[in-house]
Amino acid sequence: MSPASTSTARRSLEKRLRALQRAYYENPRDTSVPPEYLRTLSEMRRLSGGGRTGTGPRLHLGCGGHRIEGWINVDLAPDGSTDALADCARALPFPDGSIAFIHSEDLIEHLDRESGRRLLGECFRLLRPGGAMRLLTPDLRALVAKVYRGRAGRHLRWCAAELSAEGPCEALNMHLRMNGEHRFVYDEELLRGDLARLGFSVRRTRWNASRHPELRWLDLRDFGLNLFLEATKAG
Repeated sequence: MSPASTSTARRSLEKRLRALQRAYYENPRDTSVPPEYLRTLSEMRRLSGGGRTGTGPRLHLGCGGHRIEGWINVDLAPDGSTDALADCARALPFPDGSIAFIHSEDLIEHLDRESGRRLLGECFRLLRPGGAMRLLTPDLRALVAKVYRGRAGRHLRWCAAELSAEGPCEALNMHLRMNGEHRFVYDEELLRGDLARLGFSVRRTRWNASRHPELRWLDLRDFGLNLFLEATKAG
């Protein structure tokens, strides 16, 4: 495929991903959307070079049903997406400095404050010098601003459909708790501070944008309520 054709294909796939996100947000019960999104995301990685090998082991923590080919997909419960079983609230079963890249989406908020600190410390231990971690999690500031104070209709409709939340107060509380599944929700200042104290350099980024090809086109959610951070271990 020529460079021009590849660029056109990428633009088409990105539009498709955005359309699928909108479709999911408008109708979360449509079970056909998530598998199609994952297939499109995988094709985008292939076209963009993010699926390349040879850069070192890559760890996908809290994979759930989202298997990323070429990565070590880790979760607590076994299923067809999982390569290794581990409790991310405890020590991870990998050697020091053995991992080139880490991706974690919607995991750390499921851990209490102390376990979250422990997870970040484990990620620092596992990464080789110059290695990078992509960390996605709900953004407390955005939740308060858009769901509670801003009372954005699209967010309140999703909360009503998915969380049975009536009005902004219930919507905010349900977002923070997710029926007891969420244990601690961060804002950027706190999460940056935790990462910096470990020795990471931290930058905020955008949905599926990264200076590293390996960390592009991995992200599932972008509804305006998430933090996208990349933390690099000094090399």
